[in-house]
Amino acid sequence: MDASEARDHLQWIDGIVRATDRSLHMPPVTLIAWGLFGTMVNALHQATASGMTVPRDEVLHLPMMVVAIGVSVWAASRGRAARQSLVDSNAGIVFSVVFAVLMLVNLAAQNTVIPFQAMALFWCVGFSIALLIVGIQASRPLWIGGLALLAASVTAGHIPGWFDGILALGWALGFVVPGIVLALERPDGRTASI
Repeated sequence: MDASEARDHLQWIDGIVRATDRSLHMPPVTLIAWGLFGTMVNALHQATASGMTVPRDEVLHLPMMVVAIGVSVWAASRGRAARQSLVDSNAGIVFSVVFAVLMLVNLAAQNTVIPFQAMALFWCVGFSIALLIVGIQASRPLWIGGLALLAASVTAGHIPGWFDGILALGWALGFVVPGIVLALERPDGRTASI
């Protein structure tokens, strides 16, 4: 077998492994960054609802979102896996589509057609769906995080005085905790002892 033929065989095998590999290589710092962003946005809204004086949304939200995007890009460029699995590609597509759709709706309809509390609920429900989809395919921590974010979304409407606080808790349990669990995971797939 010559080098060209061997290379073709290796690419063929790599394609098979890529399609059958069910592992997820999402950088945990990305989950933590977006979880902290969602937690802080909702916590600030809860503080406002509780009568505290906090800076306007425009002052804090955009810089925090830019930081979360920057962390995501940095983590993605830094931690390229030797082989990107099909699950990795699908996870990237799911999270990107959910983010793009929600951002478009947020920019087009918040405070004109959709009140800000409903938009906060849309963000939570949208990302709980993304976490559940990716979690069912490849990651128990993300699946549990998706359930936690969904539970917070359902519960928040029943306790109006703590609506944003419950959503903040949902973001922390849905993104930050799974991110920490994945960060502590050892290469053999087990979670390191804390």
